[in-house]
Parts: sequence; C-alpha cells; structure tokens
Amino acid sequence: MYGMVNRALQELLVKEHGESTWHRIKEEAGVDLEEFSSMASYDDKITYDLAIAASKVLEAPLDQLLDAFGRYWVEFAQASSYAILLEQAGKDLHEILPMLNELHTRLALSFPELQPPSFEVLEDTPEHILLQYDTFRPALAPFVVGLLHGLAGMVGTPIEVDHVQAKGDEHDADVFKIRFVSA
Repeated sequence: MYGMVNRALQELLVKEHGESTWHRIKEEAGVDLEEFSSMASYDDKITYDLAIAASKVLEAPLDQLLDAFGRYWVEFAQASSYAILLEQAGKDLHEILPMLNELHTRLALSFPELQPPSFEVLEDTPEHILLQYDTFRPALAPFVVGLLHGLAGMVGTPIEVDHVQAKGDEHDADVFKIRFVSA
C-alpha cells in the first residue's frame, strides 16, 4: 500500500490516542520507520501489522478499528491534495459510488503501483444501494463499511450499512447494502 494509507492510520491513532500510544503500536508491530512517505509504496504487511498491533494495544476489536479508519480515511482525503477528486465524484452517494473506480483510475496517474479495489453498483433505488466490493487484500470489509459512512457523512446523508455477502469460498466479492435513513 502507499504511504499515504499508513500516514492516515498514524494520524488517526495519534489524534485519538496520542503520540506515545502510536510509538507503542509501532513497537508492537515491529515497525521501526519514523515516518511514511505518501508517494512511496510499502509492503501491505506493514499496514496489516500496524492495524493488528493497534487493536492489541488499544484493546479494541480489529473490525471496530478498521471501521473507524474507513470513516477517517474520507476526512483525511478531503484534507489532502486529492480532495478535488472527491468533490468531482458527485453530490450524493447515487453519483459517488458508481465513480469510485474512476476515482482510483485518476489516482493511478500519481501512484503507478496502485492496486485498487473494484466497486460495482449492483442495484440503485431511492431507498438503498447494493454495492459490490472486490480486492485481493483480505479482511478489509470493515474498512469499507467505515468508508461508506464517511462518504455519506461528507454529503450529509444518514445511512445504515449491512455486509450482506462476504467474499469467500462461495462468493467472489463482498456486497454491502447501503440503506438511506430518514432524518
């Protein structure tokens, strides 16, 4: 993964738990890097090790941590130089979700080693969206749930998300049902 992912995770953990906790997490993960270069590519193992170590140090379920990171990722992206891509993706989830692959295609211009997930809107109604998510990286469904909540928050739309199909032996991809909640 690119360093901006690790930088975002570091920023979230420092913001929520302090610099000393971040150092304990890095030590637990066996990561001795002082900082991550946003444009550099790092082994996925580093990101996974940091997330697992954070779960252990914070005594928080990994799924809960990944959900929080997904929510934070949108905030982090909005504060980055790539915020314009999010702004151009659309004004609501009906417009944004079908554009996620295009957004990753544009990011690949700056990040040539990018190996993005793929998203496909399977169903789009006024009440819900059924979204398929596929990646070769394991165990990131909770991150996607958080990401969906982050995107919904960005456009001021309350939602509920159900992980209705898990990638595994019987299924090629994860599927999420995003339900729009009346305010």
